[in-house]
Amino acid sequence: MQEKKTTMMGKKKRYPFLPTLLFVITFYMVQLFQYNVTVFFIVLGLLGSIPLSWYGWKQLKIAEQRLSSAREIDGMTHHQFTLFLKPLFQKQGYSVTKVKHSNEHGVHLIVRKRGIKAIVHAKLSQNEVQAKALRDINYVKEQYKANQVIIVTNHLFTKEAGQYATANKIILMDHNTLDAMIQVFMKKRKNHRFIDRVRSAWLD
Repeated sequence: MQEKKTTMMGKKKRYPFLPTLLFVITFYMVQLFQYNVTVFFIVLGLLGSIPLSWYGWKQLKIAEQRLSSAREIDGMTHHQFTLFLKPLFQKQGYSVTKVKHSNEHGVHLIVRKRGIKAIVHAKLSQNEVQAKALRDINYVKEQYKANQVIIVTNHLFTKEAGQYATANKIILMDHNTLDAMIQVFMKKRKNHRFIDRVRSAWLD
């Protein structure tokens, strides 16, 4: 109940002028309709284009953010990429352990969730990931007593790699999946910051 109150309170603080603005727009639109129907529909069309323009601008900003994220990832080292993945998996509900002394071709993370233990290979690459990389990691799965193998890359996988993954039940995460994980992580961070601000204001 308290959470609903704080959410409503946050919305009121964010758009305090919205009810008044809607009332004023409605009032003048009614007056305009009575004065000149043609002008009314012209203005109505212009007002209708505002949300579409805003949506287009919003999508452009999202695309720019994704492009920026992709460029930042491409500029990372393998060690940085591994550290970058850790909180992304944690946001998905995994407990994450970083493997010590692992090279760029080995197992980098061990993740656990609901009784499933998986080894993660972080493949930072400028080219499509080949099936050989999957075979190398799948070979050591029993060594770690893992149930699953997860391969994450900033690029794509070849067709052969996809076929090998399907046959061996390996989870592949390409740059599209990685981007989705980043978006979920950023969204949750923003929501938590918003909730913290509302709670602080409520307690004060």
